[in-house]
Amino acid sequence: MKMMKSVLILLFCVVLSSGLFGANIQDNGESIAGSEIFDNEKIHEIRISFLQCSAWDSLVNHKEARDSIEINRYLQGNVEVNGKKFYACGVRIKGESSYDFYPGRKKSFKINFGKYIKKQKLNGLKTINLNNAFKDPTFMREKLYLDFMRSEGLPVPRSAYANVYVNNELFGLYVLVEEINKGFVNRNFGNKSGAFFKGEPKANLLYIGDNQLDYERSYKLKSKDRKDYQELMDFIKTLDDCVKMDKEALAHIEEVFDVYECLKIFAITNLFMNVDAMNMLHRHNYYLYKNTLDHQFKWIPYDGNYAFCAFSSKFTMHQAENLSIYFMNDRYENTLMKTLFGIKKYREFYSNYIKELLNESFTEDNIEHGIDRLAISIRKHVYQDTMKMYSNLEFEKNLMIHLGDELDPGAFIPGLKTFTKKRIKAVRRELNIKDKNRD
Repeated sequence: MKMMKSVLILLFCVVLSSGLFGANIQDNGESIAGSEIFDNEKIHEIRISFLQCSAWDSLVNHKEARDSIEINRYLQGNVEVNGKKFYACGVRIKGESSYDFYPGRKKSFKINFGKYIKKQKLNGLKTINLNNAFKDPTFMREKLYLDFMRSEGLPVPRSAYANVYVNNELFGLYVLVEEINKGFVNRNFGNKSGAFFKGEPKANLLYIGDNQLDYERSYKLKSKDRKDYQELMDFIKTLDDCVKMDKEALAHIEEVFDVYECLKIFAITNLFMNVDAMNMLHRHNYYLYKNTLDHQFKWIPYDGNYAFCAFSSKFTMHQAENLSIYFMNDRYENTLMKTLFGIKKYREFYSNYIKELLNESFTEDNIEHGIDRLAISIRKHVYQDTMKMYSNLEFEKNLMIHLGDELDPGAFIPGLKTFTKKRIKAVRRELNIKDKNRD
């Protein structure tokens, strides 16, 4: 019986060719932009070439200029993807901690294929991101996190892997992640003309009055009309009134915000312990898009390299493994979380959804098979990466074993399988779910 169950699970994993945990419900079999890049398990080859002298110095200067005066400057370069050539692309270094604290030159990149040649795209995609797997010896955290969310039908970026060369020098293995732009929202929601914002580091969704300029500092407009800020401000005011238990706001919240989809995203974020998120430790790494079909703001998360608690200045290992599903960071005000957890029907939906995940998809077997499958796929490429942040031995160990001092917050990186096992056990205990025997 045990052998038969193992065989069935293995076969189940093999047939999921559209993603690690299954196809997203939006991927209905039609050819959509990016399908050649994201809908298979190929390790892509991307070659970036610059004709300029001192190209690296120019990339660094552009990055520093962006950080100081917030102007996106690209360096022109030619890009070859799996043998197909694209000319005069825009290339820039991206990232915050992944730039400042990643040793050496293996930085994260953003490539805009249509920056200088309009309508030039890679498989229908204008822009892609190449993430350097900062603080992740396994190279898997972001992909496991995003793939799981997509398997639940949630609007998150697709991901893949690529070996990246810069001027013929192998920079190593990167996590290739879909850009969140108008093309993304059109693919996920069927429209792209709604109010569209990116939450910057202080985008805490707190109501701070009716002065639009006060919101423009923290919410970057991705749509064209500055009048869209008024829609965002109205939404934030509704959240503020909900916390005050205003009856009109409570009746109105679901008209302007997809509450239940957001609750699902936050539930998975908590289970995976992706600490760099609104419902965990930091008030950023999200977009808000107002769908013109149902007029609801949609929550779109990104950046999953800290999943499985890869870095946290707050928790010890034991605290991370046993973190409550109702955790709210007490270091700052969070009206969104107070609304979601303060209203009984939302809190119950959230806890019931987590129970469903623990019984069906966020199981030890499922996550472990996903880890094993990815390890087989990328191991050779990880070993060939001489610029990576961690050693080959640390890659192998961290699939299972914790690295660093478990008693010192920020000084450890949990082993994927061990952390998953203990996290599941802790959440099942908190929700009084009877443990199932693994036979």
